[in-house]
Amino acid sequence: MIDRKYHSIGIIGFGARGQLLAETIGAEIPEYGRLAAVADLRENPTFRQGVGIYCRDFKVYRDYRELLADDTIDTVIVETYPESHLEITAAAIRAGKAVMCDKPAVSTLAEAAEMYRVVTSTPCAFQMGLNMPCRPVLVKTAELLADGAIGRVFSVRGCCDVGYAFAHDVILRKFAGDPAGLVMGKLTHDTDFIQFALNTYAEEVCGFTANFQHRRHGSGETSDDTAVICGVLHNGTLFSQELTSCGSAYSRKFTFFGEKGELRVDSKERFLEIVTPAGECRRIEVAAVGGGHGGADKALLSSFLDYVDSGTGKARWPERICSSVMVPLAAMEHTVVRTGEWYRGIVGV
Repeated sequence: MIDRKYHSIGIIGFGARGQLLAETIGAEIPEYGRLAAVADLRENPTFRQGVGIYCRDFKVYRDYRELLADDTIDTVIVETYPESHLEITAAAIRAGKAVMCDKPAVSTLAEAAEMYRVVTSTPCAFQMGLNMPCRPVLVKTAELLADGAIGRVFSVRGCCDVGYAFAHDVILRKFAGDPAGLVMGKLTHDTDFIQFALNTYAEEVCGFTANFQHRRHGSGETSDDTAVICGVLHNGTLFSQELTSCGSAYSRKFTFFGEKGELRVDSKERFLEIVTPAGECRRIEVAAVGGGHGGADKALLSSFLDYVDSGTGKARWPERICSSVMVPLAAMEHTVVRTGEWYRGIVGV
């Protein structure tokens, strides 16, 4: 029996993503807790309309340390840039807060190793904010794979098309000057889902990234807008993952190939398909869920708070700190990287 608590939640970094999660807490899971405080470096931050509707009387701090010193806050969501995630997460754990840190966990392998050490070396409540496996259609995908719906999986192919308009906006404003910005921001999710769904991790990775069409006039500062990654997972499954930014619509698609056929899924849709070697297609509908990211944000937050209330005293899925960043970071190297050796050296599997 879980001893449920009503949580006083602080969000550190109150930009677009932090505000969307605040709305989710206030509008979709108010029984779990409330937004009690935010910390943001901006002197006069502007808030989304939904924040004003669903979040009342929360404190606003300029320094995250002031929020962590607030004894009324028991749970913290870290929504700053990855470069500060390690510092803030470590400080929040020392302050006795439960912590959910959004993706990407960190920006380097060295920081990933240190964050893993921090969250596993002391009793704490910690989880990465990787919401893609929480999308209803992808939850169903993982269930079908675990149940052997297509038998042993031989290979998996992923394609993330963020669309021209989205890429132009975020690369020129958010990721300008950060070559790995879009690759890390997006493929952290997709490659994490592949590894999570197949209960394994990447053994060897080879990737290439480039910028073709999104750069400022007269400036070389940009973020790579295209990536192709391939490799082999520790269980022998081959995988490939593509990132493109020239499509007309945002989509994230996966195809799993197994001995009994293939499983096709688009995370934006409400169904998936299993196709047999004989060409017979079976469509499986998934119930529609409202809210941010197709219901994934609600599922992520409620699952996290249930985990916090369970009082295990151990970080949840800490290995995903490492596995989620190592594949997109390897792609930036433009050569073959033995990710499995590094991963085992940190996680010890």
